[in-house]
Amino acid sequence: MKRNTQRLITAVAAVMMMWMMDGCGTANRVDVRILHTSDVHGNVFPSDMIRRQDSRGGLSCLSSALKELRPQTKHLLLIDGGDILQGQPAAYYYNYVDTADVHVMTRAMNYLKYDVAAMGNHDLETGHGVYDKFVRECNFPVLAANAIDDKTGKPYFHSYQIFEREGVRIAVLGLITPAIPEWLPKALYEGMHFEDIIESAEKWVQVLRQTEKPDLMVALIHSGVDNNNPRYRENAGRELARQVSGIDMVLCGHDHRQYNLWEKNPQGDSVLVIDPANAAHVVSDIHVTFHLKGNRVVGKDIKAELLNLNRYRPDADFVKAFALQQERVAAFLDKKVGTMDAAVKATDALFGPSAYMDVIHRSQLATIDADISLAAPLMLTAKLPEGELHVRDLFQFFPFSNMLYLLDLTGEEVRDYLEYSYAQWAGEMKSAHDHLLRFVPNAKPTDKYKTVTPTYNYSSAQGINYTVDLRLPVGQRVHISGMSDGKPFDLQAHYRVAVNSYRAGGAGGHLTDGAGIPADELPKRILKMTYFDQLFSLMRWIEQYPEVAPRNPDNWCFLPAEWVSQAKARDLDFLFSY
Repeated sequence: MKRNTQRLITAVAAVMMMWMMDGCGTANRVDVRILHTSDVHGNVFPSDMIRRQDSRGGLSCLSSALKELRPQTKHLLLIDGGDILQGQPAAYYYNYVDTADVHVMTRAMNYLKYDVAAMGNHDLETGHGVYDKFVRECNFPVLAANAIDDKTGKPYFHSYQIFEREGVRIAVLGLITPAIPEWLPKALYEGMHFEDIIESAEKWVQVLRQTEKPDLMVALIHSGVDNNNPRYRENAGRELARQVSGIDMVLCGHDHRQYNLWEKNPQGDSVLVIDPANAAHVVSDIHVTFHLKGNRVVGKDIKAELLNLNRYRPDADFVKAFALQQERVAAFLDKKVGTMDAAVKATDALFGPSAYMDVIHRSQLATIDADISLAAPLMLTAKLPEGELHVRDLFQFFPFSNMLYLLDLTGEEVRDYLEYSYAQWAGEMKSAHDHLLRFVPNAKPTDKYKTVTPTYNYSSAQGINYTVDLRLPVGQRVHISGMSDGKPFDLQAHYRVAVNSYRAGGAGGHLTDGAGIPADELPKRILKMTYFDQLFSLMRWIEQYPEVAPRNPDNWCFLPAEWVSQAKARDLDFLFSY
């Protein structure tokens, strides 16, 4: 009896001790799952509306994933890293055609119950009227702590958002790439300027640590992982993780590249750096387990992977909910604007003048009354047959909402611009067995990015006649023989030169590093600019001349011709062999 009583007392004491420990500090856990998209670029419908075919990924597939994942997770945060408002015809239609209705991307993000988003440079590209309305319509905060209002000196958008889940506090700090002045005319972001990401983060992380006392600090940045921009800290992800103490994870975007890695901060703590690339084919899928004693977080575990959305089918309910919007966009794209009497394909532009670039150059020359046009192939997959031209086809010439600028450049600056362009574009050839295109050393056929310089920086000219001799050293390869109308070309003369707004701001380095024009002088060279984006300007040009006759103008060529001919087949095979 005495032994049984002792056992009972021991059992009761153990229960009491467990109850007391639970009340004042035994370990508990809170699980939070974070799904992060970035650079969705208007990929809302489960179809490629330019080519009229089914597509993969996008918000309709994300909707299916969320139906599966939300019931599995008590606390799920859905986060976007910016560049949502540009890229696909659906976004374009609601940016510039139907501007009164709620934007389709707002509807989609509200439907999916996003918790927070960051602004991206292509969101600002739409102009105040579009992105200010977008921010007002969103049921979630839109962040950019380093986009500063010129009048108040405070962030133009929200700077951060705090989420509390079962006593756990999560801070999301939003930051945008500061390189926007290099790409966009001031009118599109009038009234604001952009601070460096690292400097802004150092300030805000300290403020948040002191005032909000978060248990998890998330840096949501519209900025890539590794910077290669000599003028701005455009891509600051890895540097941010390494330099700024107090951040637990950096959610990157902007560079359209997938990353899932860890870096050490100044204290030696591990910081997650993750990037899901673009178009919502993949999302960052992050599991955070918080360990608590009482109300205090004493530790946390972070695990992350990149979740492939292409394994999900489009959500039928989502598709039904946006059927009306898809019909409206399709009707806009089906509008006939003219005819084209020859087929064109963008890949021809990699190895010489082409009918594809002829359409772009001639539209630029006519739209802004220029002597010379400078432009690059912006959609390398573009391929259009002879026949009717509809609005949808024009996106294959101008997929981005750039404006057109007329610059005052000397002949010498035009030549140096082209020398710089071809130095990025083509290597020095010593025999017919060499590559013409500059490929990344040790690039593999399966690599997504193989060229040293993105092909949207392969800028050629029309309005002048010239050769590019690849046997000669870089800087001595471009020889301009004259204007295409038969007039002489003078290195000291001034010319009216058409370029897009991306290039006019110094992006790519053609005007700054190549032509040697200081960045702060570029605005002084602007003679005029269009008030509409290039796609709209192309539409108006075709409506004036509805029978488009694309021709290879043969105004320039690579030398020697026989080497180039052999390299073309070899380089195309390597570039597209995946």
